[in-house]
Amino acid sequence: MKKTTVISIANQKGGEGKTTTSLNLAHGTALEGYQTLLIDMDPQANSSGIFIQSDSLETSIADVFLQKKKLSDVIIATKYENLSLAPSKINLAEVELAPLNVEAPYVLRDSLVSVQNKFDFIVIDCPPSLSIFTVNALVASNYVIVPLQAEKFSIDGIQGLQNTIESIKRRINPELQIMGALITQLKNNTVLTKTILPVIKNYFPVFQNSISMGVAIGESHLSRQSIMDYNSSVKQATEYSSFVKEVVNELKK
Repeated sequence: MKKTTVISIANQKGGEGKTTTSLNLAHGTALEGYQTLLIDMDPQANSSGIFIQSDSLETSIADVFLQKKKLSDVIIATKYENLSLAPSKINLAEVELAPLNVEAPYVLRDSLVSVQNKFDFIVIDCPPSLSIFTVNALVASNYVIVPLQAEKFSIDGIQGLQNTIESIKRRINPELQIMGALITQLKNNTVLTKTILPVIKNYFPVFQNSISMGVAIGESHLSRQSIMDYNSSVKQATEYSSFVKEVVNELKK
């Protein structure tokens, strides 16, 4: 595994588990003893909301894109040992309204240079769109993980995401690799699941571990905790723990 591994959690469709996966991968690697940075690149700031009231933030990742702050100036400690956060807030959406320049896709990658040696893992929670923020994340990353449900609507836009990833790999970031798709909110042994899983595998490798449907995930969000912190014995917590180990083991190969 490299000194610093940067992983984007990306899918242009909402409701697929990006924030849940970002949070639990980040906390999971921190629990494994790795220094981890979670970067919230979504103007909805759901990842940030687990740790802070983002409306009260004086600085956020938006200030990095507006060239008002260095990334090191916006990183804060979290309640979890080994886990730091570069938070977002709603004004990140204003960045998309600003005129783009040729440097726009490289802002995040360039800003990571000064901090990445402080971390073993950097996990990026991408917005539910193929926006300039998702492009920035993919340009800065070594790997991308795609959370998605085994549902018809979840796979409708999968080729567009694959094309975006491959285009960035070809044109800008040749190191970018698709680590795999993580199936979330899984309903086991349904005809739909058995039908759609082979379709997903036509586009992305699929992680051996998956995340079952259940109320514990939503409850952990309400309590502003990772699923492992909320209740380490529930099925979804053990599944996310196994997923984290699968990611770490894959990187050690």
